[in-house]
Amino acid sequence: MDPLRLSKTMAFLLRHRPDVGNLEPDDNGWVDLDDLCIAVSRLMRDEIRAPAVRKLVVDARVVRFEILDHRIRAAQAPRRSGNKPRRHPRARPPDILYHATTAAEVERIKREGVLTAGRDKFVYLSHDEAHAWRVAHRRDGSPARVLVIDATRARRHGVRFFRNRRNGLYLATPVPESDVLNLQPGYAEQHSAGGFPVRRDADGRARVALIQVTRRSGTTWEVAKGKLEPGETPEATAVREVQEEMGLETDLQITRYLDTVRYGFLAPGGLPRLKSVYLYLMEADETIDDFVPRSQEGIADVGWFTADEAVRAVTHSSLQPVMRRLRDVLREVEEEEPEAAAV
Repeated sequence: MDPLRLSKTMAFLLRHRPDVGNLEPDDNGWVDLDDLCIAVSRLMRDEIRAPAVRKLVVDARVVRFEILDHRIRAAQAPRRSGNKPRRHPRARPPDILYHATTAAEVERIKREGVLTAGRDKFVYLSHDEAHAWRVAHRRDGSPARVLVIDATRARRHGVRFFRNRRNGLYLATPVPESDVLNLQPGYAEQHSAGGFPVRRDADGRARVALIQVTRRSGTTWEVAKGKLEPGETPEATAVREVQEEMGLETDLQITRYLDTVRYGFLAPGGLPRLKSVYLYLMEADETIDDFVPRSQEGIADVGWFTADEAVRAVTHSSLQPVMRRLRDVLREVEEEEPEAAAV
């Protein structure tokens, strides 16, 4: 490991482009040390662990980084004098954001082909749909509307996103109408559910099962999931899909709701879709000794992963936040007494 290269890579991620490493700094610039190690490992193509980062920070002659407990940030530069307002920090937003507006504004967007900020510099967006609806109902004029923004595709089209430190909202430069999902012909919502079977080994480590899927683009480790059938609850779908895709005959019990992931995609024929995936943790009534993966759906294998291994294995950007949440939950499980361990 080259210490200089490691330091420069850390500075790049912490000071300039946290989005490259899927990092989410808080308002004071702190990120989880394990998350930084994963991001640095990917860029350097070498496994970088927390002890190496801590040693680099402690041994450095110049203070470039700060570590507190299990968090790290770039050392804070002295504040400038004067009344010049702080700029909003560049941010990597969630896959889906919401914009509060009115029916009249929607017609203007359709005519102009772009969602603009009007008199303001930025378009204000929220990651919380309910918050966007509350704001929309407070707007004067015609009936309230909430637009669904595919932020991932918008970034590819050159839209820049920033984060308002005060209220947590996202701010964006003008967004093309083509990146507003629910303004596209044929728009619809799709709901899926799935989850993670969990076991606790004799060494006290909690592990989750993932499926290995083979597609034309390659082979990846993913979360077992599938579409809701008519009249089916997300919980029932999650259990059924995990059993079917992993080839399990044993009963599974949901022990915790984990999170809901939302992202946009194009269905066959180029039809825009907003997908919501409800994810759960679950345990088996008996020891799971073997899997019979559903090969006809491209599932090549099923494997058990520790919390850190699972975060590194699942690389889909929309799933990174929920994988970090999963890691935190599994750490809680590992800290429990063995006879009382339950997710």
